[in-house]
Amino acid sequence: MFIRPIFTQLNNNYRTFQIGKNSQPTNYQTTTVSNLSPLQQDTVSFSARKKKKAEETPILDEKDVLATKKDMENRSEAVTIGLAKQIRAEAAPVARDLHKTLNKYLGSLIADENNPNRPIAKNGIKCRIKSDNSLCEKTATRHLRTKDEVKNELYDIIGARIVLRDASKAGVEEVMKKLTEAVKNNDLKVFEIENYRPENKYSYVSQKSLNALEKACNKVRSDGVKRSESSIPSGYTALHLSVYLPNGFRGEIQLMGVDVQDVKEIEDFIYKVKNNKSLEKKYKPIEEILKPLQNNKALQRAMNAHSQEQYIAARSKEPKAIKAKHSVKFLPVPNYLPPEFDYNELYKLKLKCDKQAGKS
Repeated sequence: MFIRPIFTQLNNNYRTFQIGKNSQPTNYQTTTVSNLSPLQQDTVSFSARKKKKAEETPILDEKDVLATKKDMENRSEAVTIGLAKQIRAEAAPVARDLHKTLNKYLGSLIADENNPNRPIAKNGIKCRIKSDNSLCEKTATRHLRTKDEVKNELYDIIGARIVLRDASKAGVEEVMKKLTEAVKNNDLKVFEIENYRPENKYSYVSQKSLNALEKACNKVRSDGVKRSESSIPSGYTALHLSVYLPNGFRGEIQLMGVDVQDVKEIEDFIYKVKNNKSLEKKYKPIEEILKPLQNNKALQRAMNAHSQEQYIAARSKEPKAIKAKHSVKFLPVPNYLPPEFDYNELYKLKLKCDKQAGKS
């Protein structure tokens, strides 16, 4: 069941409007919608890129991101590009080891043509390292200037994602058992567990599995593990595990379904633009469309409400057949938002941007 009362309220309080190339949203009334405040922190983002052959390295380096003017005006409050490159170079072997560890425990759960019912999607274990410019941008906002400060404060320099073909309770339980086994063997050093869901019924992981994981973490680590259950304004649904990694790094492992991943790709654009962050250069057309979100709290609340419905709809979809072509279809844009904010159109534009960037 979708959260229709929220949308009814928004529809009554907001009047639809058209966005011209250089116009700003107008006629929006100030209203309060509970639990629709901005997202408190970044999550690991995996930008789309050209697919690599299976035998090539699994590490996906983010493309250069244009840093926002506000965040990059004072380079003295951020690491230099040279130091960012050094940090990324040190992170590369650590990310490869993390990918190997995840494949060691979860490889038998990855679906293929001979085993189509396994819960993890084909090519569903991914790792990435933040780009140079992305590191500089983020360290500028947090006033981090040394390598040690960056490693201690940034948990998403190295990120991993486990994408589920089958996000049913039974499928997720299989994955959780393997991750808990990795913790017991001290191959995954988890220090924080974050379970994001709009409501408990949409959670990927059962309380029983979360309790087992937490117990395993506390048993092998003297400092224990931090655990939280959160409802993010946008409705984001995923399990996050923060882990200690070699050479002083920390990383974040995300677990989510393939349909939720599709929603997150677009919602990541929305999150960055509304928080005055720049997108990759190739996504400039998307940034221009979403710019009216900046400094407009009423419009942000409306978009959060719509994103929450998108996440709930994605979470409710049936498992993907291994041989079926992955088609992406989102809910239509509601009439309390401008038509340019349609997830389906934004996704098509994203694919167009990716294609054009691949030709250049």
